[in-house]
Amino acid sequence: MNPNLELAISAFAGSAALTSLFVILTLIGTLNPYHRPAIPILGASFVIFASTYLFAHIVGIPANSIALRLTMSEGVLALLDIIPIAFLLCTFMFLQASLRKRPEDPLLALLESEPGSE
Repeated sequence: MNPNLELAISAFAGSAALTSLFVILTLIGTLNPYHRPAIPILGASFVIFASTYLFAHIVGIPANSIALRLTMSEGVLALLDIIPIAFLLCTFMFLQASLRKRPEDPLLALLESEPGSE
């Protein structure tokens, strides 16, 4: 298989597993009497196990706790690779918002035209 394809699949599997772990932690952290998190937790757990199995199959290691740890670390590394792009996008959006000219506010013009205001 193509090494670049293997890298992309392992990064996707790791990111999916890491995101599912965050979903599980959020569901556990927001428990209340009216909340039924069983099905979302099972779905997120399935995504974690499927991602771990896919990663272990691509790398060629047995699907055990070490493969789970490697999958999660691959997800962290993949997200760290995306951070510069996200910072560039945020910087562009902030600059665009900062350099945009504000439209004239008719209420401010009305306030300035009132008698007695200087």
